[in-house]
Amino acid sequence: MTYSWRSLGVVAAAVVLAVTPMAACGTSTAPAPPAGAEAPADAGGPLPPATVAGIEQIVHDQMRTGAVPGMAVGVWLPGQGQLVRAYGVADVASGAAFAVDDRVRIASITKTFTATATLMLVDRGRLTLDDRLESFVPGVPNGRDITVRQLLNMTSGVYDFTEDPEFSAAFDADPLAPFPVERVLTILRRSTPAFPPGQPGSWQYSDSNYILLGQIIERAAGEPAGPFIEREIVGVLNLPGTSYPTSPEIPPPSARGYLVVPPGAPQRDVTALDPDVAGPAGAMISTVEGLRAWAGALAAGRLLSPAGHAEQTTFVNANLSPTLRTGYGAGLFEINDFVGHNGAIYGFNTAMFQLPRTGATIVVVANRSSNFEGVGLETFLQIAKLLYPDLFSS
Repeated sequence: MTYSWRSLGVVAAAVVLAVTPMAACGTSTAPAPPAGAEAPADAGGPLPPATVAGIEQIVHDQMRTGAVPGMAVGVWLPGQGQLVRAYGVADVASGAAFAVDDRVRIASITKTFTATATLMLVDRGRLTLDDRLESFVPGVPNGRDITVRQLLNMTSGVYDFTEDPEFSAAFDADPLAPFPVERVLTILRRSTPAFPPGQPGSWQYSDSNYILLGQIIERAAGEPAGPFIEREIVGVLNLPGTSYPTSPEIPPPSARGYLVVPPGAPQRDVTALDPDVAGPAGAMISTVEGLRAWAGALAAGRLLSPAGHAEQTTFVNANLSPTLRTGYGAGLFEINDFVGHNGAIYGFNTAMFQLPRTGATIVVVANRSSNFEGVGLETFLQIAKLLYPDLFSS
């Protein structure tokens, strides 16, 4: 789940860089791809010291401002170099250092997997992009008019169930408590849509779209979205440290996740939660290297037909920022030519973006978040502007 896009205008206005050199407080320890994995293009040796200093200044500033215990960052610039490093602690209680191969919840980056799975089923003739929601999930307002394509690109107008007080109160009280999909569908069936599906100029980020796509995948594939994604995407690409969990704990090695709490309140460890609550909108787990590999596969359309890849990268205007060029495709954001996604869920905040024309990839993971935080996104934006100022000039 992620809500940071609602404040993207504020985030964009704050993308101002201070590049005072700072001492490194981690080591570059990127793990090698496992046997069978297709390694991304080699970025070469370390980045120049001045570039490293600029990136680390950004990271430290973001950690200090957001009181983030730990963060890991991967920056790969083909032909120029790389920086893959972890900072701070993975476990506040023990003081264990954050490591670059620690698993974290990737939250709404899961949507990139769910969208790809949907498009794979379209490629296989099990679905069409013009199929209507009503034929898969009856009773949702406007369901006879909402298409699979509109669910994918967030132009359906479906109410966002995460804004419902019933859901918010239940999840905050106990992230381990079940909130089955039928309760989500009950909320959707009684709620007023944000706008008519496909209304020109209308776009709204809504986790409900991807909960509904999970139901559609299950009907079309004959199995739940999680096993399909594990076998047909994670397994085929052999993505390091990546999984669609079925239990509340994160497999080791992993970081603990902490909730943003009011000043002075005790630290709240929210590492364990029911993955079925976020489901195909935000349940998955990965690592810095796993997200790097996935970013490259997404940008290249490796698992899709040319038509499917073209659909995934057809971006509608997301109207998110007065200072950034933003669009949304099929489970994919575009920001000033970078493509990828960010994520926020209790305990973890992430961002994964690639610049397709160069292969430059930036991954950020952090272990403190609410469902509304944007530290991963903010860190990515500032690093991207440092490296590619011409893309961010107004």
